[in-house]
Amino acid sequence: MILGWILSFICLSAVPLPLTIKLLKKLLRPLVVFTILPASTAIYAASKVTLIGAEVPPFSWQQENEVVGINMDVAAQAAQTMGYQVDRKILPLKRALSTLSHQPNTLMAGLARTPEREHLYTWIGPVVSIKVGLLSWQEHIKASQGKQLMAGSAIALDDAGSIASEAPHYRAKLCVHYDTPMEAWLKNHGETDYIAVTSEHACLSLLAEKLVKHWFTEFHLARYLTSKSSYPVENLVEHEVLIEPELYLAGGLNMSSTDIEEWRMALEQMAEAGDIDKIIKRYVADY
Repeated sequence: MILGWILSFICLSAVPLPLTIKLLKKLLRPLVVFTILPASTAIYAASKVTLIGAEVPPFSWQQENEVVGINMDVAAQAAQTMGYQVDRKILPLKRALSTLSHQPNTLMAGLARTPEREHLYTWIGPVVSIKVGLLSWQEHIKASQGKQLMAGSAIALDDAGSIASEAPHYRAKLCVHYDTPMEAWLKNHGETDYIAVTSEHACLSLLAEKLVKHWFTEFHLARYLTSKSSYPVENLVEHEVLIEPELYLAGGLNMSSTDIEEWRMALEQMAEAGDIDKIIKRYVADY
């Protein structure tokens, strides 16, 4: 076919033959190079995978020059058993989701599955379940008084007057990280009195400075961030767990069914061997 095209080109062209041959060599040179390279470059590309995650310790975060966390370690171990070279990155949530959609050979280690995200990504399999609920900041009242207030019980008049005089002026009832299962839960339950921020650190600051009444987040994450901050962790009060979503290993929509099945099998084998539980205990002893 190509030979016929070349002969037709020579016969029909008004360009002198030597010049025609020179032009054809120039046109065909990239084609020759292309036929030599793809096999090796394709193998190289397939042997690497990039694992991305948001800054949500103890599940994934940047610790000095290393990316660590429960989800990152689980996904990395699964990748290594499959023969992949692993690159880990922490990105802001919005950029991480965009990268997951558009960058090949990329997986997100620990993405919550929501109705809004269901059709946007490939849900390979769950890595870990999390506990999400309301947290408050206890500073000027005793623990027993705080429990009574949350339960709506009556307390002594002297105590009530003291608490009322120190009552903060909240900007909102709740603080939540935007575009998360927590914000989706609030919307689904008709809650509008909340502030959505771009980081969990911001919610911690708003709660500790008494600008919001509750922080709606994952309990392990809240304890870890508070312990690493200048705020006393003993002031953080956990209330009932409201939701227990699972964090998934997720990929883009262009993943092949073969790749999806291989990743699922790797995660299932790790779970059966107890490897995932071991990784969790490295970060949280009493998970």
